[in-house]
Amino acid sequence: MSELYWMLTTSVLVFAMQAGFLCLESGRIRSKNSINVAAKNISDFIVSTILFWVFGFGIMFGDSIGGVFGFSDFFFSEQHTPWQISFFVFQMMFCGTAATLTSGAVAERMTFMGYLAITVVLSTVIYPVVGHWSWSGVYSSTGGQGWLEARGFIDFAGSTVVHSVGGWMALVSIMIIVLALVSLNKRSDYHLGNNLPLSTLGVLLIWLGWFGFNGGSTLALTNDVPTIILNTFISAAWGGFIAVSINYFRDGYVDVSAVLGGVIAGLVGITAACHIVSPSASVVIGGVSGLVAYFGNLLMKAWNLDDALDVVPTHLFAGIWGTLCVALFGKEDKIANGLTFWDQLWIQAFGVVMIGLYCFIVGYACIWLINRFMPLRVTKEQEEQGLNVSEHKATTELFDLLTTMQYQQNNADFSTPVPEEPFTEVGQIARKYNQVIERVSSEITQRDDALMRFQESEMRKSAILNSSMDCIITINRFGSVMEFNPAAERTFGCLKSQVEGKSFVGLFVLEEDRKQIFQSLDSGFSTSTGLILNRRNPFRLQRASK
Repeated sequence: MSELYWMLTTSVLVFAMQAGFLCLESGRIRSKNSINVAAKNISDFIVSTILFWVFGFGIMFGDSIGGVFGFSDFFFSEQHTPWQISFFVFQMMFCGTAATLTSGAVAERMTFMGYLAITVVLSTVIYPVVGHWSWSGVYSSTGGQGWLEARGFIDFAGSTVVHSVGGWMALVSIMIIVLALVSLNKRSDYHLGNNLPLSTLGVLLIWLGWFGFNGGSTLALTNDVPTIILNTFISAAWGGFIAVSINYFRDGYVDVSAVLGGVIAGLVGITAACHIVSPSASVVIGGVSGLVAYFGNLLMKAWNLDDALDVVPTHLFAGIWGTLCVALFGKEDKIANGLTFWDQLWIQAFGVVMIGLYCFIVGYACIWLINRFMPLRVTKEQEEQGLNVSEHKATTELFDLLTTMQYQQNNADFSTPVPEEPFTEVGQIARKYNQVIERVSSEITQRDDALMRFQESEMRKSAILNSSMDCIITINRFGSVMEFNPAAERTFGCLKSQVEGKSFVGLFVLEEDRKQIFQSLDSGFSTSTGLILNRRNPFRLQRASK
């Protein structure tokens, strides 16, 4: 009964990792894609659960066909023993974990339906087959061991079987969608994240769930469990510490993403050997895992592979390292399979290579075929709009704000205020924007009124000028003609259209008087003397030359 209790309890802990991955991914990407990422996370778990129940468990733990795959226990039923049912539930959580890793790598880039198609591939022909190679002998009703397991390959809780498999599928998916549409702009070096506190909470949930991931792989509450959990703690802590330390010394600041990635890499790294290494070895395993994740991320950027959440460095690269650590740091009395150090290191490396080749070749072929019939990469327009809207018709307060502002820009209509979502940062921005627009609208109204009054005044002035029998000419301070009434047209023998904007001095002032009138213009017509009322500036004028 204690075995059942332990497996079911740790299954719940592993299930909590799904919530952790959802929080991690939703917080690390742009808010316009957060709903899409959440939908992918819960959907891939639904799909992987169904497929693992129908096919996956039978392929992974059914009666072995040459140690390559199983062929029994499909449509797992209640006819099995309570232990077998508990084991099934525990392993179903592992399948869900492997399936969800790809989501983070292709966040903001892959279509929802395309992602689910990849989940189908991983849950049926990738993860169960690799799992059979490595873990088939764990299940009591199996007909034989997997071929890697029989040769001494050890991966206690899935550094390779779960995390490297998910990492390989993530890498293949990234490569396919990069080739599918290379014209889209690359992700900027700016560290994305609309809610890093949420991502941090996600990593803590993942860390919590990992105690069930590693501790539950004993399948019973044995004396090894405390050491396994201690090793898991230490490795994760050192992974985060080393990753952020390198980041700080290289860049001069603490990048939260580096901390989160280092912790996860430390968890992945210890998973294969947590039951056979000492806590001091866990320090090295976790620290190197942090190094692998940090420099692996730089390597991915150098290869121009757009991994949104650094899934490949933290799960694939750290998983490979962790699997090799079985031979490098595992205690001989704990391994106890008769292999020498070099033989164990060889089979660990061989297992990593064979699983990697299988995942890459089969995964690439399947995803390439899917992409031929169902384009995986979202369009440029969908990416700019955000997958929340383009894939799910789900808006956010930020999207509503931007949509209304775009309408105002296109139509020059500021009469309708933008929506204000209360008690949110976007709502505060919207409220302040509405206040600014209200002030601007008030200023525009006042200016429009002033302009209208000015135009009416000009119309009245023009009516007076046009009806006057006296010759009236208005010039500006530079001497250009502004007003030229009909009486002036008759007096000077030219039309207003002929002289408007031209030099009054050049047209009508005699040559010998021009210097004096320019001086008068420069002084604002204040060169004459006497009472202001009687001041005049007399000049002789001439009619326009024909």
